[in-house]
Amino acid sequence: MWNFRVGTVTDIPIRLNVTFLVFLPVLAWLISRPEQLAFYAGAVEWISPHPVDLAALQAGNTPIVLGVGAAVGLFVGVLLHELGHSWTARRYGITITSITLWIFGGMAHMEDLPEDWNVEFYVALAGPAMSLLVAAVCYGLLFVIPASPVVVFVVGWLAVINATLAVFNMLPAFPMDGGRVLRALLARSRPYADATRTAASVGKGMALLLALAAVFSFAPILLLVAMFVYVAAGAESRATVLRDLLADMIVRDLMSTDVRAVAPDTTVDEFLERVVTERTTAYPVVDRDTVTGLVALAAVRDVPSAERRSRTVADLMGAAPPSVGPDADAFDALRTMSEAGSDRVLVVEDGRFVGQITNADFLDAIEVLQGLGPGHRIEAPDGYA
Repeated sequence: MWNFRVGTVTDIPIRLNVTFLVFLPVLAWLISRPEQLAFYAGAVEWISPHPVDLAALQAGNTPIVLGVGAAVGLFVGVLLHELGHSWTARRYGITITSITLWIFGGMAHMEDLPEDWNVEFYVALAGPAMSLLVAAVCYGLLFVIPASPVVVFVVGWLAVINATLAVFNMLPAFPMDGGRVLRALLARSRPYADATRTAASVGKGMALLLALAAVFSFAPILLLVAMFVYVAAGAESRATVLRDLLADMIVRDLMSTDVRAVAPDTTVDEFLERVVTERTTAYPVVDRDTVTGLVALAAVRDVPSAERRSRTVADLMGAAPPSVGPDADAFDALRTMSEAGSDRVLVVEDGRFVGQITNADFLDAIEVLQGLGPGHRIEAPDGYA
């Protein structure tokens, strides 16, 4: 609900997050401020063969035009950065499901996360390399474009900002590319999970340094970036630990097959009676072995008493949770559930609903696996191995 698809590039869906739509005009305004224009004009003049007329840039509505052009150009550069990652990942057989632009830049969503150090190394480097290529192209254009103050400023600004983007992304902190490069290099000689933990610790330290720099330079946006980097480093480490714990496990090993479900024509009265007797607050709605939705207590509790015998769960159910096959990777199922913001994934085999895994099931399995230690796995129930 927070992402909007706007098109495709080389068959990769491009999405805009709502934070991007909010931040883009803010960024345009920040760039158009007199002190920012003066600062960037000095940087552009330093690399440009043409002089930059600051007075012309600050006249009339020109600052707004410059701000909008520079902000849009920046996110085009971010998109090309993510396409660099994506195209390189494709060369290694990794499927890219989408690219999302949001407040902190962009994110290429990969169907499979690379664990070979050399694959991650080259995929991570491809983004900064693309940014440097964009910067080089913009720098070259400065020598052939007309000496218009507006055009020179925007093209020169894009050259500077894309080079800066490449350098900044190489800081050794997740989720930036430098953090992934560091992990790849560490993973040459140690387990992937250990390499991730070390890289995440370095990333947290880098985030603290960025936060200090933001405080002393009164840069609120840099402080937000530092906070995001700190949280992302911890999240990357946790995700890797989970993937390590669930390695070689499939959905069939964890799913529950004795799932309580309701039919679409179940009345609200009947549903509430089952909630009380079975102590379950959410049920898949199943019609002829097909899940058509999910009904929860919260959706029916406000139905007036006089209507509870006539209204059915089909009138009140929400969308069906995401589904996976029984032989799908367990970690992929967990990631699917997380991305959908759901508390469960349904298990469907040959078009037939056969079970589910809830958030509680994953938590129980992870707790058991952590207690058993490495090298153990949870076996599937009898009849499902």
